[in-house]
Amino acid sequence: MKYYPMVIICLIAMTFACKKKPETIKEVKEFKINTPNKVANVTFTVVSIVDNRCPEDANCASPGSVTVYLKIQEDFDIHNLKFCVGDCKEIGAIDDIIINLSNVKYEIKLLNVSPLPNAATPITPELIQFEISRD
Repeated sequence: MKYYPMVIICLIAMTFACKKKPETIKEVKEFKINTPNKVANVTFTVVSIVDNRCPEDANCASPGSVTVYLKIQEDFDIHNLKFCVGDCKEIGAIDDIIINLSNVKYEIKLLNVSPLPNAATPITPELIQFEISRD
């Protein structure tokens, strides 16, 4: 009987000591070149694309690569990131970057750049998809 108050105090202390981990918010956003897109209080803008992928109607020795340059702006804090999909070894860029903005961790992953190039008709990529997760 004399242990009940101690057990109750321990349970209350454990309840307040345990904090729920913030939920990760993950969304797929579609971008067009030079069109800002907001996620929370951060503005994302695709500023350019370098498309060296193998055209869909050609046979190539390698798949090639597509590089996407993304500007991230939060108030006056600006970050310029470089993403790449395909054969990117020599470029030094990756398709998944983690960045902290105002103590919030963002994971940005380049999913797709479309349409694919075409050997017969020059096509400029128009739609870029990123998966953006934040904690």
